[in-house]
Amino acid sequence: MDKLVDSQQMAFIQGIQIMDAVLIANEAVDSRISQKMLGILCKLDIGKAYDHVNWGFLINTLKRMGFGEKWIKWIRFCISTVKFSVVINGSPEGFFAAQRGIRQGDPLSPFPFILAVEGLNNMIKTTKVNGWLSGFEVAKNNGESLEVTHLQYADDIIGNS
Repeated sequence: MDKLVDSQQMAFIQGIQIMDAVLIANEAVDSRISQKMLGILCKLDIGKAYDHVNWGFLINTLKRMGFGEKWIKWIRFCISTVKFSVVINGSPEGFFAAQRGIRQGDPLSPFPFILAVEGLNNMIKTTKVNGWLSGFEVAKNNGESLEVTHLQYADDIIGNS
């Protein structure tokens, strides 16, 4: 997974803990305060994140990432064959198919979600490359610095400028 998503994604990546994002954000703010520099820190929480994943966007993202047709068919099958039922007076009444989103609680769901959110990550990186956004500089232990424009962890994003 860490070969597919950028280093700003801090959730569900082997060797990285979500607390790393909190610590980096804290260092970014401390660095700005100690240097008396103005800046903006914005935390976004994507509400009902899994429910709003557009299947077409996810499939296009997988194609752009170089996934083979066999993998894409498997993923499309897993997300599009889900059926739901409404319980009325204690009994399920009929079934209906989902039109978008991925199942919350499914152990595989975080992975397609993170791949879909990688599109947003790429847009933020493009704004940085084009000079429309700058990040916070965070000092590293070796004396070098790291510029952080944003951090993603699951359905939360911290943006810095």
